[in-house]
Amino acid sequence: MTGFLLHGKRAAASWAVNTSCTGSSLREAAGRAAGFAFFLCALGAVAQPTGIISGVVLDATTRAPLPGAVVTARSPSLLGEQTAITDETGAFEMTMLAPGTYALAVQHEGFAPFSPDGIVVRDRRLRIRLQLMPEEHGASAQPVAGSIAEFDEATMTRPTMISGPEPEYTQEAIERSVHGPMTLKCVVTADGVVRKCQVLKGLPFMNGAVLEALGRRRYHPATARGKPVDVYYTFNLRLTLPQ
Repeated sequence: MTGFLLHGKRAAASWAVNTSCTGSSLREAAGRAAGFAFFLCALGAVAQPTGIISGVVLDATTRAPLPGAVVTARSPSLLGEQTAITDETGAFEMTMLAPGTYALAVQHEGFAPFSPDGIVVRDRRLRIRLQLMPEEHGASAQPVAGSIAEFDEATMTRPTMISGPEPEYTQEAIERSVHGPMTLKCVVTADGVVRKCQVLKGLPFMNGAVLEALGRRRYHPATARGKPVDVYYTFNLRLTLPQ
């Protein structure tokens, strides 16, 4: 199998062949993001009708696994999108992927988002290792975690929605009758914007749609002592299949 290494920080990406992997041909893919490392290795496995993407998400500075990271796959070959959430070891897996060229979107609270593309999926397993860089906080950056309080119903007013969409069901979720509760922890800013969401309890094929819907909503912010404040707020949603 062929291995690839992509690394860079606000600079042109570079690739190197890992000669320890043998068997499948080298395929170049473009990567874009700041501060990450990306390893792609096609495992020689028994041929199967669809492909699999599996891997691990790590903190690039400490090499510690990142549980709760949201990895979303998109492709013209895939109707809608497929999303996975990393477990306590930072591992994830997406199965039943039609052969084609895929792009990933990787998100984790406190880390710069990463969107590698040009990932070729065939009828075999691809193993990916993603290393995310912590977000840099400067004078123009968003408030640091220490300035964001956990929502406290005893001392704060609850954020209330002003406008925004409901999550749109994906075709894959409809076909598989996916429904039930979801839990997401997000920052609701003093400006009423929802950002830095982390999926605590997700549903197959619906995590990306819910994250997108929350990101487009606007809220009356939480207040403490009469003043709008940034808060970590937990959204408990229950998704029902469309009629």
